[in-house]
Amino acid sequence: MEYRCIQCGFRIKTLFVQYSPGNIRLMKCENCKSVADEYIECELMIVLIDLILHKPKAYRHLLYNVLYQQSTHFQGLLWKSLFGFFFWMFLSILEQILLNSYVLLILTLFSNSSISL
Repeated sequence: MEYRCIQCGFRIKTLFVQYSPGNIRLMKCENCKSVADEYIECELMIVLIDLILHKPKAYRHLLYNVLYQQSTHFQGLLWKSLFGFFFWMFLSILEQILLNSYVLLILTLFSNSSISL
């Protein structure tokens, strides 16, 4: 199974070498000389936070090294695309809801105080 570097997209054979249980070494990309995928040792919550913050490396980790299958066929590609689109829509809607509630909070604070805008 081939993986990809989340920095430059270069194909690599493995993301880490395991010497003993709990003792791994992350592989470096031959192209850009950086760690190929540092998210493999992160907890799921860290990856989800980075996805919410729209960090491209987190999306590359998810699409290239987590959801990647050895023999990608059209149906698998379709499901990955739909998952990515709906996840992007969910994050966009959530961002708008949070932004609107923050604006309403600020407006109510200013309307209740003696400070005018």
